[in-house]
Amino acid sequence: MKNILIVWDRIGDYHLARINAVKSLITNNVVYSADLAGSDNLYKWNVGDVDNHFILSNKPAEKYDILKRFKNFVSILKKNKIKYCCLAGYGRIEYLLFIVWSKISGRKVLLFSESWYGSRTFGNILKSWFLRLFADKFLVSGIRAKNFAENVLKIKVENINTPYSVIDNQHFENKLGYNPNHKIMLCMARFSKEKNQEMLINAFIKSKLSKTWKLKLVGAGPLKDNLIKQTENYDNIIISDWASYDKLPEIYSQSSFFVLASTFEPWGLVVNEAMSAGLPIACSECVGCAPDLVSNKNGFIFNSSNINSMIDCFDKISELSEPQLIEMSNQSLKTISDYTPKIWAENLLNLLNYENYQHC
Repeated sequence: MKNILIVWDRIGDYHLARINAVKSLITNNVVYSADLAGSDNLYKWNVGDVDNHFILSNKPAEKYDILKRFKNFVSILKKNKIKYCCLAGYGRIEYLLFIVWSKISGRKVLLFSESWYGSRTFGNILKSWFLRLFADKFLVSGIRAKNFAENVLKIKVENINTPYSVIDNQHFENKLGYNPNHKIMLCMARFSKEKNQEMLINAFIKSKLSKTWKLKLVGAGPLKDNLIKQTENYDNIIISDWASYDKLPEIYSQSSFFVLASTFEPWGLVVNEAMSAGLPIACSECVGCAPDLVSNKNGFIFNSSNINSMIDCFDKISELSEPQLIEMSNQSLKTISDYTPKIWAENLLNLLNYENYQHC
């Protein structure tokens, strides 16, 4: 049996769509999954019962439980005759142990990665040595991550594939169609320093766009009170609480543009979500998916550290006609159609040289 085990910190709605896509391509019941932890402090995901799924530890993802997780991982490999181990990177001690054990016990190791930052430091030299010795294949997020794996970590190009960062596009589809007349610029992001919402708000206030559009920020996090205070005198800026997965499509469908101003973002799945809903995109150059998903055909890229660059971007949006906005919406839908769970699953199986699966 060519059984597959896929491990993430915690499987949420995004990961479940990917797992189900793999299962749909393989006729027999050989796909297993596991959570590193039983809970987490950030996402608090709960996707219900999942077939062939294990929890390696009931402790939160943020807490160490190294020995128990490792023992349970080894037990799953043996009891279920796992041949392929697909693991969520190498950022935790547990994953390093999983990688080494999988390799020395004769399994094939595939790693997921969104990493693209950092230079040729001593740390990267150690990573390069370790990954080339113990990992076989890499499914990475996009252009930046692929270049990092190939040029910095020195992974052979034939062992790398993209994309890793995909969502269930159909879940976010706007059933009523894109409407440029909502005139709401949406930012869906955690309220924290690296998301750069304070500068985003200041840029919006100073831009021409603020005269006719509204800015809506949806999220939760440590800066929420600061953002509320910053916007208390502006009726055209809305601060909303974080929404559950099933409520997100409605929020996107009521918007006309999406913005992500992060100063650091490994990928940015919210951009996938917004594009799946047909929204044009404005994002900073620090958003990992920018080179892959955003172009002058469906949006704008600005400098996250330069408020004038952001203001200029918003001014350009204010000058767009309705037909231009609709054209950008269509381009978002066209681009994101290449980033689906089925394509993700097929690329994963191709990397594993997995035979006898149903091609997309």
